[in-house]
Amino acid sequence: FPSHDTPVSAPAVGYARMLQPNSDQRYCTLTLIDDACALTAGHCLEVLQEAVFFNGNGSDVYQADDSISRYRIDPTFIHAPQSRIGNDWAVVRLLPNSQTGLLPGKVHGFIEPVLDVAEFPDGPLALKAINRSSEGHFFQQNSPGEVLWTDGSILFHNLDTSAGSSGALVTDALGLKAFAIHTHGGCNTMKNNKATIIARLPNLVRSICAVS
Repeated sequence: FPSHDTPVSAPAVGYARMLQPNSDQRYCTLTLIDDACALTAGHCLEVLQEAVFFNGNGSDVYQADDSISRYRIDPTFIHAPQSRIGNDWAVVRLLPNSQTGLLPGKVHGFIEPVLDVAEFPDGPLALKAINRSSEGHFFQQNSPGEVLWTDGSILFHNLDTSAGSSGALVTDALGLKAFAIHTHGGCNTMKNNKATIIARLPNLVRSICAVS
């Protein structure tokens, strides 16, 4: 579904893209969960080459030429099964910035994934994702919403999403803990938005623990 929410600054939320981007390239939302580890959707595999994060200059618009906010994704550590709905996830490791030598989590912070509890908190949830304007500018958006129901490892939710929201994390209302990875919009499949529940997939939890 198209998103109509206002921008919000969430430095740990960025986007993954190819190393030689163009104006109409595909991208996916990617979120840091520790200093070097990030989560996104498994079907985003083809764009998992470089991650770009909010540059922290007080603007909600990304600066594409800000090299200190770009990080290569380690091609030797990409776990992405690219499987069915409910098992669509990717765990990646990011390399230090080529100019500063710093890992991204040291600069942009991270959001803690919930690995051992499959239940969700009472009240609203949030989805912090990356969107792109008609002028080609990337920006962050926060979508409030709630769980509709779950089916095994699939979370059905009503958080607003756009094409680039694939890989965004479903979090508590404050954006402090992540419960699921958004993967499919309701406009295309089964009417409702869908996400992969992190704690209900042992392989995903093991991959997170292996890189964290």
